[in-house]
This record gives sequence, structure tokens and C-alpha cells, in this order.
Amino acid sequence: MSIHVNGLIVLMLVILYFITVLMMRIIGNKFSSLEEIYTRNNKRLATVLSLVDHSFEGTFDSLREIKEIKQNLIMEDLEQHLQSKELIKIEKIEIRKLKSISKTRRKEACTYLGLIGSENARMALESALMHEKDYSVKIYISNALTDIRNPKSIEVMTKALIGTHKWYRTKAISNILEFGYLVQPYLLALYETNDIELIELNLKYAAENFNEDTKRYLFRFVDDYETKYKALKAYYLEQIKSNKTKYRISYLDEDFNKLLTLSCKTLSNYYFIDFSEAKYYENDHVIIKNNAFWALSKVNRTEHFKILLAHLNEADFEKTLIAVITKMIEHNPRFLYILEESFFAESNMDIKKRMAQIFSNKIEYYILKLNSKHPHYAKEILGEIILNGKINELIGFMNLNRDFDLENMLIEILKERVDPESQIGLELRRYLNRRIIEKWGTEPFELNKISEVHLKDKKLAKVVLMFTLIGFLAYPLLFFIKYSNEIGVVGTRLFLKKYVIGFNYILAYYSVAINISYLILMCFSYANVRKQAKLWNFKNISMLFRHKMIPSISIIAPAFNEEKSIVSSVRSLLNLKYPDYELIVVNDGSNDETLRRLIEAFKLIRVDYQYQISLDTVPIRGIYRNASLPKLVVIDKNNGGKADALNAGINVANKEFFCGIDADSLLEPESLLRLASLTIDESKETPALGGNVCPINSCKVDQGLITEVVLSKNILARFQTIEYIRAFMAGRLGWQQMNSLLIISGAFGLFRKDRVISVGGYLTTRGKYKKDTVGEDMEIVVRISRMMREINHSYKILYAFNANCWTEVPEDLKSLKNQRFRWHRGLIDILYFHRKMMFNRRYGSTGIFVLPYYLIFEAFGPMIEMQGYVMVVLAAILGILDEKIALLLFITTILLGVLVSITALLIAEREEHYYRFMDVMKMLFYAILENFGVRQLVSFWRIEGQFNLMLGQSGWGKIKRKGIES
Repeated sequence: MSIHVNGLIVLMLVILYFITVLMMRIIGNKFSSLEEIYTRNNKRLATVLSLVDHSFEGTFDSLREIKEIKQNLIMEDLEQHLQSKELIKIEKIEIRKLKSISKTRRKEACTYLGLIGSENARMALESALMHEKDYSVKIYISNALTDIRNPKSIEVMTKALIGTHKWYRTKAISNILEFGYLVQPYLLALYETNDIELIELNLKYAAENFNEDTKRYLFRFVDDYETKYKALKAYYLEQIKSNKTKYRISYLDEDFNKLLTLSCKTLSNYYFIDFSEAKYYENDHVIIKNNAFWALSKVNRTEHFKILLAHLNEADFEKTLIAVITKMIEHNPRFLYILEESFFAESNMDIKKRMAQIFSNKIEYYILKLNSKHPHYAKEILGEIILNGKINELIGFMNLNRDFDLENMLIEILKERVDPESQIGLELRRYLNRRIIEKWGTEPFELNKISEVHLKDKKLAKVVLMFTLIGFLAYPLLFFIKYSNEIGVVGTRLFLKKYVIGFNYILAYYSVAINISYLILMCFSYANVRKQAKLWNFKNISMLFRHKMIPSISIIAPAFNEEKSIVSSVRSLLNLKYPDYELIVVNDGSNDETLRRLIEAFKLIRVDYQYQISLDTVPIRGIYRNASLPKLVVIDKNNGGKADALNAGINVANKEFFCGIDADSLLEPESLLRLASLTIDESKETPALGGNVCPINSCKVDQGLITEVVLSKNILARFQTIEYIRAFMAGRLGWQQMNSLLIISGAFGLFRKDRVISVGGYLTTRGKYKKDTVGEDMEIVVRISRMMREINHSYKILYAFNANCWTEVPEDLKSLKNQRFRWHRGLIDILYFHRKMMFNRRYGSTGIFVLPYYLIFEAFGPMIEMQGYVMVVLAAILGILDEKIALLLFITTILLGVLVSITALLIAEREEHYYRFMDVMKMLFYAILENFGVRQLVSFWRIEGQFNLMLGQSGWGKIKRKGIES
């Protein structure tokens, strides 16, 4: 036995030792309660709580609701605790920590000093607020001062606003406004200020506190906006000239317009009678005039309705006027008759088109009027609606209608008014039932199979073919070139032996490289989990629920044939713990009972719903709501795929961010809160955030809530549980720590709506790029990253280890195989589509490291693995698999793989107890077992998916689901 073999044995024993130690750590961690873990990781926090509040016993609930505990204390009792020597000692330490190099330590100090709330703590925080440069730390200081709630802090917090970034300013102003009426004396003295940050504070205070002073200030600001703008411009030019500010004068127009919009919206919403005077709706400024129209619509008078109708000739205000007139008609249907009279008296076709858009919200009413005594009025209006392109509801009505007289009259209108070859005609021919189309006298329209999309797919197939040939032929070609002089000289067996052994070494080197990469990522993941857990404990509920502290969210849940689980999922999503969100369920042309179950369970009715079409999608057939469930919106649309459904949801969404989630998934009540709370810790823009995805198979669910987490009884689901933990805990947490995260799971992702719209939404054949992809979750993140790099805008994509989404994973081989097919095809498609970024320094770490990593280890990897395993088997058959190679391959491909999986499991279970003790023991067993065949099978499937892509088979593949049942 040579020294090399001995060295390998020692290495194997060392790795086995580490695996054993990690397993013991996991087992030991299971015997610690969650309270012990949180207290252990936050000893000082527990000490402060026990001193400030004698009822604190180190429980998790107390950590989360600290503000409420402090507010319930008797003030004399609190003062007594604040005099304790131990608390004074901690106070001094935390005051010194405010100057720490570490941002996390400074945030920690803010939390403790906010809890202590003494005079010294307040003064130290106020001083730190004026000197702190990092906005994410600054907001922690602002929150701590708000918790202390001493009116003396208002002046300092107000001064600290000057010259700050919008991200901080928005949140800090919300904190100042928490002081309520105590703020007004300070603001009255600032009414003449020219600092734009203080003007914003004044206006936001006036928007929430209604009295004569604030009303007078709002009207004065709007009435004298030109004078105020000139004064601001002169002030900032002087400030810039004397180097007293970093404010850019180029921002002034945008900032001033936002302030004017805020003022006008407040006046329109709360002082609409005064704001509906002619001097406002006839004003030259677009913002003032626009909001004055809204003010007019809030007064239910005929003269106001006629004023709005008279302005329909103004193209610049088309959208606003259509929206306000529609709203007035909803509140008072008799205005519809006035609109009809104006429509038939109008000769201007542009104005008639705008009227037709208003009528389109009542399309079913006019369809039913075809059966009245005077159908010609309805026919004329319907014809104009159709020519105006408002046909989605018409399609939905005609496909479901069983009244053949109505059907015949509608077909007559189509024959008279619509050219079957026009864009509207093609749309109708594509989505109307075949029987109706034939009665119309034309044929159904199908998209041309030989389209640009398919031509691009052919190009991709050629690239994949070349890529595959390189993957399989690179080593043989290089080997034969290197040893060409030995061909015919040495024996065939010896030559083959050299070839096989050489490739075995390549497999070993590859395995070392990929597993070392995983272990490095896990080091970053471990640090990230510790930091995230600590920062999460610093955030109390009152902080997170403050206005504008975390973004408003539209949850978009695409659903296709989800009748088994849709009601449970929606109930779960309606019970989330989050301050400002809405739920948009998109029924993507389901042919089962999905829509009916939603309508019956939540008592939904079809409504006229106004929304902005920012992304092109297949037709929406209807929108359903229930007035008693204002958070819920259900969209019914023709089938267009998940990406198209998400785009439709984005069009309807009203919030700042949207959360894409699979309709067959469940979120824990605090998941959205945990995910969005990451935005507080980053002063950079966060255009995308991702959460943890866990298998729900075999878990117990009651009314949309998970009551017990258990490991699935299905063997395939158990292997996937290990795989998910490894992928999320090792990969995504690690990449996020290096600011290089490119994958956010489609099951649970959070995105800035405006950024997604600006890049063209999710890829579909109807969209900006005329292209589909099966990997839309990764592709949208790559495209956002690409855009942010191209506009040179600083950003960070985040991932929350403790924000959990539970989803069903495949339990049969065929479904799992189809899933892995499309995952690998999606990856290759994305790498090809964004090939410009590869090895391109312009795209920073994304172009230089991350995309090449995916190309080498994720795309090329399966081909190297499969060839390697074939060579191992061949070496065994030929009897040339010696001890050294066998040990090397065992260590690199098996032991390191086990080490990676066990490490990921330790990270996952360190801060949160997801599974029971016996389940964790089983997972340890499966973490070892998956390296003996399962991983290899998945690699084989990925190669098979690659070959399918070359053959043009790029569909999703069917995945069998049981559904989530309560």
C-alpha cells in the first residue's frame, strides 16, 4: 500500500469525523427548546428584558412583542428597574457600541437602548442619529427613539431628515408622525422652510391630521406652487454653490411634483368640496387639474358629472376622466343615461371612443338590453365597445351564454362591425368557442407554429447540440491528441486503462471543486443565518407594522386546475400577519372546478374593476370580489401559462411589491413579514427577495394553516426534502451573502413591481421579447440584475432563511423526472438568452463568477458526472479500479456530498426547529443514502432533458399532485 493511499485513508477518516461531529450537533440541538436557542443567541437581550420587565422569562413571545410589554409596565416600576446597577452597566456598554465598526452591533445597541429607554439612552441615540452615515442603522436609531417616545426627540429626528436619502426619509417621517399631535408645534415653526425633506414632513403630517392649520397649509402650498418652486430652486442653487448640501438640482422637478401630488391627493380626498372649484379643474398644471377631476367625482351632482363629460376632449387626461366618470356611474347609475345622450349627440370620434371605454364596464348590461324594445341603442354602443378593443368580457359572456337569441344578435354585430382579419377579429377568433366562430362565418385562429419563437428555439437547439458535443467529446479529443504518438505502440488494454483512469481523476477533481464550492457557500450561509436571526429578534411587531416601514405587497397566486387545494391555500394567504397586502388569485383557464370552488367558498361576485394594462397578456374574462373580503381579488382569464398569469396579476396589482406564489402552496402566518423585514436592513434598493421552500407532503393542515410539520412518508419526497434544504440553505443563502443571488423560487418570491414592469415582465410570447421560458423564476431575477448593472444602480437581492413557504413535491418518478427535465431546460435557456453577460466585467460578480458557475457546474456538470460514473463501472469491469482511485472517488463523490448535506441540515435546524426529533434522525439517514444512486439518477434525468431540448421538446411536462387537503 503506497503513501498516497494512506493519505487518502487519513483524509477519509477526517471527513468522517467531521460528519459525525455535525450529526451530534444536530441531535444535540434537537434537545434544546426554541426558547433556549433564542436566549442563548441573545443573552444580553434576555438580561435587559429581565431587568426592564420582571415578568420576562426568556420566551420567544416576549422577544417578539417587547414594545407591548414596556407599555404595560407601571411607570414607577419601570423607573425602579432603570436604576439597577446591572442595567446601568449594560447601558454604558451599548452606548459605546453605537460607535462600533459592525453595522449589526450598532443595530443591536439601538435595540437595547430603545428597550432601556432612559434619559442617557435617549441622548446617546439622538447624538448617534446626527452622526450615523449608514441609512439602515439610522432607521434603527429612529425606531428606538420612537419607542422611547420622548417629545424632546422630535426636534433632533426632524433635523436628521435634512439631506437624507428617500429610502430613509420615508420611514423616518413615519416614525416622527407616530408622536401624533406633539409634532405640530415643531412643524408650525417650519412652515416657511425651503428644505424639501421638511416640506415633505409637513405635507405628510397635514395628510394625516386634519385641522384648520393643516388645511390652510395644503391650500397655500397648491395655490402658490409656482412661487414655492422658484424659492426652492434659488435656495438649493445657493446651497450647492456654497457646498452646504449634496442635493442634486436635477432631482428638484421630480421631488417637487411628488410633493404637489401628495398635497393635491390629500385635498382631493378630504377637502374635495373646496378643491372642486373651477380654478383647480381649469388649472394649467397637470397634477392639480388631474386631482381636481377626482375631487369633482366625489360630489354626487349632475353638474359635476357634466363638467367631467365636457373635458373628455382633453387627451392628456383621458385615463383619469374615464376612471372618474366610471366611478360616478357606479355610485349613481342614472348618470349612465346622461352619458348615453352625450354619446349619440357627439360627432367627435375620439370622444366617442373614450365614452365607449366607459360603457365597456357595463358591457353585460348592454348585451341584455339587446332583448329590450329599443335594441338599436345597445347595438350602437356594443359595436363601439368592440371596435375599441374591449372584448375580454364579451368573449367570456358569449362562451358561457345559453340564450341563442342574444347569441344571434351579438353575431350580427360582429358581422357588421368587425373584420375577421383585423387584430380584434383575430383575438375573437382565437378565444371564442368554435361553434360561435362558425356561425360568424369564419374559422378559428391559431398562432402560426413556425413563428419567431420557434425559430429562436431552433437556434437554441443547435447551440445545445454543440454544447453537448463539447461536453461529451472534449476529453476524448484532448486525450487522443495528447497520446496520439502512443496509438498502435502500446496495447489496446493499456491505452484504454490510461483513458479510464484519466477520466476518473477528472471526475474526482470535478467533485472536489463542486463540493468545496458548496462548503464555501455554506460558510457564508452560516454567517448569514446568524446575522438574519439576530436582526429578526431586534425587530418588534410595532416597528414592522409602522406605516411605510416595510413595503405594501400584492400576493399573486396563479392557479391552473387546483380544485383540490385552492380553497385551503387562499384561506391560508388571507390569514397572513402583514400590515398592508392584497391577494390576487389568477385562474389561468382551469378546466376543472377551481373557479367555482373559489366563488362558492368566498361568496364572490363579478365586478367592474379598473386596472392599468402595463404588460400584454391573454384576455381576462372577468374579475371577482366580495365586499366583505377587501383583500381578495380573483381574476378569471384564458389559459396562457404561469408567466402570463403572473403578468395579468401584476397589471391588476395595486401595491409597491408583488409576491409570486404557487396556488398549491401555503405560507406560514409570519413568512411574508419575515421576508419583507429584510428590506429594513438594506439601505440599497432590494428589487427582489426570496423565501424558503419546504415540502408539505404528509404535513397536517387545518383551514389553510399547517398545524403539524412532519417528514413525508413518501421516500421520493424525503429525498427532495434533503435536496431543498441543501439548495436553499447552502446555495441561496451563500450567494446572497456575496450579493450574487440569481435564483428566487417561483413558489415564493417578492419583487418590486415597477422594476419587473420596466424589464418587460415575465417572458411570454405576447411580451416584449416574444419568448417563453420554463425557468421564469430564475430568468426574471437575471434580467433584473442585468438591467440594474446596465443602468449602474446599486442593488441587493435578498433571501430569508426563516420565511417559509410549504409546497407539494412530486411523489412518483415520472412527475419528478418531468420536473427535473424542465428545470434543466430552463437553466440552459436562461444561460443562452443572457449569454451576453457571461464573463463580462460590466455585470460584476454576476457575469464573472455566478453565471460561469452555473454553466460549468450546473449545465456541464451532469455530463461530466455521467461519463465519470460510466468510467468507474468500466474500470471495475476491466479490473483497473485500484485502491487509490476507489478511495479518491469515494471521498470526493460520496463523503464530501454527505458532508455538504449534513452541514446544510445543521444550518437549517440551528435557529428554527422545523421537524421532530425522529424526523431529523430519518433525514440524517436519507442525507447519506441520497449519495448512493439518487443524485446520479437526477443527473441522468437532467441530461435527458438536455437531449429533449435539442429535439424541440420544450413543454412543461405533467406533474401529478394530490393537493393540500385539510
